[in-house]
Amino acid sequence: TSSPVVGMLRFNATIDNAQIYVADDGTGQAGWTSVAGGGPSLGEDSVVRTNNDEVDEIKQNLIDRCGKMPSESMNLLNNKKITTSKLIKEFPCTPIHNNTFSFADASPDFRRKLLDRSIFISEKSFSECWFSYYRSLKQRNSILKNNRISDIYTWNTKLSNEGIKLNNMRKNFFTKTKNEFHYLIDLIQPSSVIDFFSGWDENKNLNDLLQENQDIDLKRKSTTQGPHKSDIKFLINNIDARQILSRGEQKFFSILWSLAQHEVLKKQYKINATLIVDDIKSELDDRVFNLFVETLKHIKTQAIFSCIDDCFSSKIIASLNEFKKFHVEQLG
Repeated sequence: TSSPVVGMLRFNATIDNAQIYVADDGTGQAGWTSVAGGGPSLGEDSVVRTNNDEVDEIKQNLIDRCGKMPSESMNLLNNKKITTSKLIKEFPCTPIHNNTFSFADASPDFRRKLLDRSIFISEKSFSECWFSYYRSLKQRNSILKNNRISDIYTWNTKLSNEGIKLNNMRKNFFTKTKNEFHYLIDLIQPSSVIDFFSGWDENKNLNDLLQENQDIDLKRKSTTQGPHKSDIKFLINNIDARQILSRGEQKFFSILWSLAQHEVLKKQYKINATLIVDDIKSELDDRVFNLFVETLKHIKTQAIFSCIDDCFSSKIIASLNEFKKFHVEQLG
């Protein structure tokens, strides 16, 4: 075997991580060092600097060989290691928990992540498209920070091409979810509206817009428009829902959106995902909770609930035909 050279990459199966060979910088630390989780930085933004295409190819080879990005966490399934991404696809589910309740009042980034999670489960090509876009975005932002304008035009084209693909996938899944959401919400609140904002004016070409905004982006040292700025907006009578709904009602809207995404997975993609609901009674007042129980009658799916209130269980038992209850006590 030939001796390693500085900058060489390998995958270490023993520690389940990617490594890079670094030179002794005077501290006696020459040798193999993990790339992820605070590894070495060769070049700007901790990017290993060779040819950009080669770096992407190395990353893809690692994904192909390991089934994961180097920094992705591992889980155990039947005492065997499995990546989080594979686990999600092996056992698809829609979780509803205390973080989900803040959907209407959360940041756009949270709403994008919730949407992206379902698309990742349903669309095979989504993961590749998502990584490609955000790698391009990172490169463009690096150019802006370092004022290397001569390199920006190539990345404008790359970013806009991948951005349009990503945006189309999001809009497609959003439209399907919106239809399901309206079906559920019409049961209680027919005047509500929900819209998808792409992150830029779609009447304009994204590539042209990136060039037009170049001076603004240079001042802010980041890309100000694109799919990474997309959002989902709730409106009631053309007014932001947060200004009208109570906290409990906002939480219920968030739950309905999660249920709508769940229904899209089942009806449109034939994915039998499990609905997992964690301690929902503690987050909702009685009126909104009763609306939630009523909504469950219209969703035919496997659901797992966790709660500490027997009243919750009794209402569910009265609403559903097949119900099994497990009592768990804290030991020790």
